[in-house]
Amino acid sequence: AWADFIISEMPMPPKQLCTDDFEGPEANNTNLVVKGLLAVEAMAGLFDYAGNKTAASYYRGKIPGFLAFWLEHALASDGSHYKREYNLDDTSFSLKYNLLYQLIMNATVFPSKVLSTELNYYSTKQAQKYGIPLNDRASFQLTEYQGGLIGMAYNSSEIRAQLIDQLYKFADETPSRDPFGDRYDTKTGAQLGFHSFIARATIGEIFSLLLISADKSDTYQMRRP
Repeated sequence: AWADFIISEMPMPPKQLCTDDFEGPEANNTNLVVKGLLAVEAMAGLFDYAGNKTAASYYRGKIPGFLAFWLEHALASDGSHYKREYNLDDTSFSLKYNLLYQLIMNATVFPSKVLSTELNYYSTKQAQKYGIPLNDRASFQLTEYQGGLIGMAYNSSEIRAQLIDQLYKFADETPSRDPFGDRYDTKTGAQLGFHSFIARATIGEIFSLLLISADKSDTYQMRRP
């Protein structure tokens, strides 16, 4: 199963491309580990739903050790945020946008403090006029990830308002007259790269907050039984 492959790559994924491939491949990508651990939890949840408690327990049992490693080695020495790679210094950072899926799944893999720590760091240390940069390697952002952060800030009205305001300003003030571009410079608001990065389906992530706040009582929720 795909989950078995993910487990084999944890907790230190080798050098590879990810969604942030604009800046090249990297090893020990901490945001990729977030996605991996939530994927393993999703697999366990599917087995729960299917009534296979043995398989669910097997996959869920793989998570604590990997998570403990991540919490120790990804954390900056001052505790302010979680780094882009384990082995980098404290100036490195990356948006842990994959934490959004924990909220959508109603999972409990990562402690709530991880989310609050990251959001506070983004809003106070990395915020630019038009958004939060994707990571320390560049000043650009993708509209969908900015939108995902809005969903992640579901319980912080101040940070949520800041993120929405940044995104609104980009759409309103960008000097690039493309229809709602989704790869832009957070300092200048200019659209970057290919003209194909305009009005794409991925921009739907700006509505992520609706997935967090919607009543999901009639759907299966991947909580531990």
